[in-house]
Amino acid sequence: MRRPRRLATFLLLSVGAVFASAGTAHAATPGLNLKDYGDARVALAQGAKQVRFFVRWSDFEPSSSTEFSASGGARAGEPIPAGLRAGVDLVLQQGATPIMAVLGAPAWAASGKRPRDANEYATFTGELAGWLAQVREQGQPSPAYEIWNEPDAPEFWGEAPNADFYTAMLRASYQQIKRNDQGATVLTGPTTGNNYDWIQSLYARGAKGAFDGVSVHTDTACSDRGPDSFYRDASGRLGQFTFLGYREVRATMLANGDDKPIWMTELGWSTTNGGPTSCARGEQAGKKPSGVNEANQAAFLRKAFECLALDPYVVAATVFTLRDDPTNGVGSELSHYGLLRADGASKPSADVFRGAGGIGPGACGDFEPPSVNVTKPAEGEVFVDRLELAASASDSGVGLGRITYTFDGGQQIRNFTEQLSNGASVGLSPWFGSRELGVGPHRIEVTALDTNGNVAQKVVNVVKAPLTGDGALPQTVTPKYRISRKISCGKSRKGVRACSSTGRLVRPSGGARIGGKLAVEWQFRNKKGQYRKLVGGLKSAGKSFTFKAKLKNRGKWRVRVAYEGQAPYKATRSEFLYFRYSAKGAKTETRNRYSLRGVSCGSRTDGKRSCSVKATLVRPTGSLRASTVTVRWQQLVAKRYRTRVTDEVKAGRSVKLPADLEQAGRWRVRATYRGAAPYDAINSSYRSFRVE
Repeated sequence: MRRPRRLATFLLLSVGAVFASAGTAHAATPGLNLKDYGDARVALAQGAKQVRFFVRWSDFEPSSSTEFSASGGARAGEPIPAGLRAGVDLVLQQGATPIMAVLGAPAWAASGKRPRDANEYATFTGELAGWLAQVREQGQPSPAYEIWNEPDAPEFWGEAPNADFYTAMLRASYQQIKRNDQGATVLTGPTTGNNYDWIQSLYARGAKGAFDGVSVHTDTACSDRGPDSFYRDASGRLGQFTFLGYREVRATMLANGDDKPIWMTELGWSTTNGGPTSCARGEQAGKKPSGVNEANQAAFLRKAFECLALDPYVVAATVFTLRDDPTNGVGSELSHYGLLRADGASKPSADVFRGAGGIGPGACGDFEPPSVNVTKPAEGEVFVDRLELAASASDSGVGLGRITYTFDGGQQIRNFTEQLSNGASVGLSPWFGSRELGVGPHRIEVTALDTNGNVAQKVVNVVKAPLTGDGALPQTVTPKYRISRKISCGKSRKGVRACSSTGRLVRPSGGARIGGKLAVEWQFRNKKGQYRKLVGGLKSAGKSFTFKAKLKNRGKWRVRVAYEGQAPYKATRSEFLYFRYSAKGAKTETRNRYSLRGVSCGSRTDGKRSCSVKATLVRPTGSLRASTVTVRWQQLVAKRYRTRVTDEVKAGRSVKLPADLEQAGRWRVRATYRGAAPYDAINSSYRSFRVE
């Protein structure tokens, strides 16, 4: 219980281990840790079915290896540690299991804190097991032996962990204990947190077969989160300092062909209930609370037993600890892990522990990944220039942590971590890097993580086509223009004003991103009544644009935008925006324009078809001056349109334009309004049709 629980990090791109889960309810055997051997009776009164004793080798053999033996007990007048025999006897008499955590090398046998020689330590553990085998009566439980305490961390080992030395010590101890008590349970030294890497290192050195179970500790320093809260490490596995990390220990054991049980010989929470920076130990000292309040200690303990009931391979749940220990200081985190206060009064967690044997499985941890919705690009989308990326995610559990875009097997595009909310779209419009992709198929991967590191991913397949040549997309779609009808001009400087307007090309719903360029033309009407281009420029077609010009000539102007076209979009031009530029600025003018409705043709009579089209003149308020409309009906001949019928009718707000057409084939019709002050002449767009 000596190292801190790390803060959650969200670094993974893949889910880690496959966790075993219980098919039926199973409650881990509840136990208690004791500091004082004399508290065994109190622990049993709380309902403990296992009692863990810290057995220090140095208390048995302070001077030499000749001071203690299985058959002779203490030698040279040195007693067995006071209270140990009585405590163990009491535990055995009540049918509970003693867990002996054997540590504390005497000075003559130590290298720093750890044993200097693996065999010397093993000899002592064997003698201890032999002694307990003699004092245990028939039918009483066999003890369990932990080979050291937290050998994977310096606090008890005294130096950097040494898997080679420890494996040798474990193997030798197993042999010695089993020689003297075949029924004893030999456990690995408990890990600091759920250190599955350490367990793997033991397997790699041949430790398999040298233990009956793996021991873990989950009461890491300043733990202020419940057992169902977790984070994942860089590999995507449950983190070492999460309660549920024992599932990763289990996965490691199974990967090594080992189905032995896990003993959780320390779990618990301190009721220090300090402020947000009160933690005084470990990596998170000064960065988090030192503990929880008594109500949360009880709630977390209940949840811990509910979690463990899901996993029958966890056979022991030994709470740290029976009672608070004021010797560490009243405000110390280490002083308040007890189920009982220092004066013996029960905390709420003591009531939970007394009923632990009846606690069944319950929901434990949010392992559901977010849902992911990709709106751009569409599956199978073909593009030639740049892609747009847009996606959202939702998580009904712990909340979203990150949305990541990658391509072609995990190559990074961008992470989004700020201001994420359920259903809110994030992305790039456009993704400039898509221009560098080669022609051909590509994968866009959208990965969403919640704050527990649960992962969901959607993959969209796209194809990049060449601009020209084989495989190029046809230009079949006509984008629409949306342009402001207002021209804004700044202050005049030496007779010149900077004027501007805004607009954008609008694609069809669900259409591909518009690529390519827009050309802007500013045309001035000269004294001959002719418009001539005086100012121009280029803009990107894929986003909203502002077209600007510095104007000097006063009079009538018009401006339009011409799109060059890029597959799948056709080249097209906007209508002209007319305005008058004066000393006061620019004032737009509404202009007349023509629209032609569908062409209809009657049955053929005398070799001709009588066809007509309806022309509507859209103009400002006020009546039309006398003028005419010229209608030209053109037939496609040898890839060129030729005028076959011309007619003139009086201009009107809405007129029907008839014609008798002799030949079948492809035709088109257009109307031209000649204009009469104050209205300019204007052509309608062509209306194409086929005559059968």
